[in-house]
Amino acid sequence: MRKNIITIALLVCSTIMFAQTKPRPQTPAPPFDYIIDSVEYDNTDRSVHLGATLSYPKTKEPFTTVIMITGSGQQDRDETILGHKPFAVIADYLTKQGLAVLRVDDRMRGKSKGNVLTATSADYAEDVMTSINYLLTRKEVDKNKIGVIGHSEGGFIAPMIYTKFPTLAFIVSLAGTGISGAEILQKQQTDPLKNVVSEKVFNAYADLTKQTLTIIHDNYSLSDSLILESVKNVFTKWKMNNDDSTLIKLNAKNVSAEVYANQQIKAELIPWYKYFIATEPDQFWSRVKCPVLALNGEKDIQVYPEQNITAIIKAVNKGGNKNITTKIFPGLNHLFQRCTKCTIQEYAELEETFSPEVLIYIKDWLKEKKFI
Repeated sequence: MRKNIITIALLVCSTIMFAQTKPRPQTPAPPFDYIIDSVEYDNTDRSVHLGATLSYPKTKEPFTTVIMITGSGQQDRDETILGHKPFAVIADYLTKQGLAVLRVDDRMRGKSKGNVLTATSADYAEDVMTSINYLLTRKEVDKNKIGVIGHSEGGFIAPMIYTKFPTLAFIVSLAGTGISGAEILQKQQTDPLKNVVSEKVFNAYADLTKQTLTIIHDNYSLSDSLILESVKNVFTKWKMNNDDSTLIKLNAKNVSAEVYANQQIKAELIPWYKYFIATEPDQFWSRVKCPVLALNGEKDIQVYPEQNITAIIKAVNKGGNKNITTKIFPGLNHLFQRCTKCTIQEYAELEETFSPEVLIYIKDWLKEKKFI
């Protein structure tokens, strides 16, 4: 992750792990009134091994089936964060509504194995396809009613799945992205400065951030060394165009172009990060023809709701699909918790794991679309 010139809180989509500080009363506990299968399966060339939990009702099969797709960072099948297990909560609720739900350990978490050093969101989309191929072997699964629910990066991956599996029945995006990582990071990396420094200093920092992210976004196919050379040139010119007082405020006065490029920007060139910055979700969303439900929390400071929901609607409609429902829930954060301070640090302080209001909304939408 990028360490900015000035010391600020870096707001990213990836999971931040802290110790549990409060009870998590929503976490499901046995006995369960449905069936739970712990399963494992491989991709075609056996380079990826996935461990998962498939839950389904005791009533007559087959069932509409949901695959859960985690956010960025390596997550377990419950998307465990700060003691919260949101995917376990969602799976429990939806299984009780009559659906089958598959939740899967990411590579190198739980029972899953596979390369993560060079993997990108496109590779993780292939893992979801491996899970779909597994579900197609299960008699409990209605093969014509397989959908996905993706959170954060999972909501970015969700439309990719449709382009690979066009019989996908539906997509539920939970704080998924509709704009490139470059645009998301621009706000994440600069917004925390707005009330900390003067407008002049903020604008200088925002300008540098935009220029460096644009270089990565526009030059994805170039070698990292060439990208870093461009970054060095930008940084040198940027320093020349800003006075000492501004540079001092940003702790940049004595920072060389070499240090800026290699110690602060190079981290953004790891394959996953570089792909995230450069890729436009529009190219996937515009090809989706199935029903889409896109949800965000109003207080989300990781995937900005208005910015991303608007982009998803535009892209889906551009492809001729009008079957999209969206909602921004007042008072909810990136994890769909009702928040007070609505900071990332507060995630750990809240007892609520996932808003019941959102669970009911998803259930009602699935019923309206005849999936329940």
